[in-house]
Amino acid sequence: MPETPPALPLETIFPVEYDVPDDDRANEELKNRGTLTIKPTGPEYVFTGFQRDVFDSRPVSRAFTAAQITDVTTDGRMIRFSSHAREKTGPFVFFCRDEAEARAVAALLPAASDPQITATREFLVRLDALAEARSPWSSVTNIIIALNVVVFVVMGALGAGWFQVDSMTPYVRYGANNGAATTDGEWWRLLTSMFMHYGFMHLALNMWALYQAGHFLEKLQGRWLYGLTYLASGLAGGFVSIGWHGDQTWSAGASGAIFGVYGAILGYLLREKQSLPAGIYQPMLKSTLTFAGYNILYGLRAGVDNSAHVGGVLGGLVFGWLLALPVDRESRERLAGKKFQLGLVVLAALIAAGVALTPRFDYRVAEVLAWDDANRGFGEQETDLLAQNEKFFARLTPRIDDDGYADWLEARLIPFYENWRGKLSALTLAPARSTARTRAALVRVFDLRLASYRHLVTGLRAHDSLAVAQYLGEEALVGRELGELGDSSKH
Repeated sequence: MPETPPALPLETIFPVEYDVPDDDRANEELKNRGTLTIKPTGPEYVFTGFQRDVFDSRPVSRAFTAAQITDVTTDGRMIRFSSHAREKTGPFVFFCRDEAEARAVAALLPAASDPQITATREFLVRLDALAEARSPWSSVTNIIIALNVVVFVVMGALGAGWFQVDSMTPYVRYGANNGAATTDGEWWRLLTSMFMHYGFMHLALNMWALYQAGHFLEKLQGRWLYGLTYLASGLAGGFVSIGWHGDQTWSAGASGAIFGVYGAILGYLLREKQSLPAGIYQPMLKSTLTFAGYNILYGLRAGVDNSAHVGGVLGGLVFGWLLALPVDRESRERLAGKKFQLGLVVLAALIAAGVALTPRFDYRVAEVLAWDDANRGFGEQETDLLAQNEKFFARLTPRIDDDGYADWLEARLIPFYENWRGKLSALTLAPARSTARTRAALVRVFDLRLASYRHLVTGLRAHDSLAVAQYLGEEALVGRELGELGDSSKH
C-alpha cells in the first residue's frame, strides 16, 4: 500500500511558483505563480496556476491523490515528484518561497516510491560516481568537440568557407576522404576527414548530436574504451564510404563516428539489458533507434554520405557490444584492461580488412591536381588561337602566298603548343598510371600538330601548292588521335 503523510486537521495552502529565472527545471504543465492546497480528506493535493500554452494562458488547476504521487525529492527550494495522474507518467516540478518551506511541504507529501524510478535513480547515481565522469576538462567528448572546432577554424582560414563551401581545394589537399586519394597511400584521410565539416551548420548539428550522446556513452564505457569506439566507428564509416562511392565523392564530417556513438549505445543496451533498469533501457533504446532510423532515412537525399552513417552505426554496434562494462567500479577495474586489448585487436582487424577490401584506382589525386594546374588557362587560349587559324587558312586557296599567315604561325600558334607541351613534359608522373598515359597521348597529339604547322610554314614560304593538302592530311591524323584520346578518357 502507498504511504500517506500525516493527516491535517484543516486545509493548508502554500504559495508556489512553476518558473524560476536561471533554472531550467520549469514545470511542463503549469506556469507563473499559483498555490498548493493540501486537503485532509483523501488526502488530495491541488495545484493552481496558468495553462502552459502560448495561445491559452487561462487559470487552471491540477489535482493529485496520494497514490498518484511518488518519489518526492527536494533541491533547495525546488520540489519534484513523479506524477501518475495521467496516461503518461512524468515529473511535476514546483518551487516554494525558501528551502525551509520546501522541506516542510515535502514532509506533507506522500513518501511512497516507484521501484522503477528508484532503480533508475540509483543507476544514474552509480554512473555519475564513476571516476571517468568527474572532470569536464579530461572528457574525451569535450576534447573531440574542441578539435572539430579548431579544425573548422583552420579550414576557414585556408579558404574552405565558413557558412558554405567556398573552395573544395583545402578539403582535397588536406584531408577529405576519397577512394582514389585515400587508397593511394593516404590512409590518414580516414582520420582527418572525421574532423572536417562543410560549413558551420554541418559542424553545429554534428557537435550537438555528439554532445547529447557522447557524454552518456563515455560514462558507460569509460574514457579509453569510448575513445577507441569513436575512432573505430569513424574508420568503419570511412571504409564503407570508399566501398560505396569509390572516387566519386569527397567525404568529410564527424557524422560517421557520431552514428557510431549511437550504435555503441544500442550495442551496450543489448549486451547489458538484464543489468539495466527499465527506466534507462526503454527510453534509451527508443531514442537511439529513432535517431539512427530517422537520420539514415533522411540521408537518402542527395548530398549526404549515408554509407558513412551506416558504416558508423554498424561499427559502433559491434564495439558497443564487445566493450560493454557493468556500472560497477570493481568489475570495471577488473575488466577494462582486457576489454581495451580486445578492442585494439578488433580495430586492427577492421583496418586490415578495410585496407584489403577497398577498391583501388588507376590515378593519383596529387598528379591530377598537378595536371590541372599545368593545363590551367591553355584551353581558352587554344580555342581563340584555333579560331584565328581557321580564318587565316580559309584565305589560302587558291593561292599559297600568305607570308603574314606564316609569320603568325611562327609567332603565336607554334610557340603556344611548344609551351604547353613543355609544361606537361615537366610533370613528374608515375609511369604506370592513367595520368602518365594521358600525357603521352596528348604530347603525341601536340607533336603531330606542331609538325603540321611547321610543314605548313615551309609550304607557305615556298609557295608550295601541295602544302594545303599535306596540312589537311596531317590535321586529319591529329583529329583521329584526339578522338582516341577522348575515348580512352571515358574508361
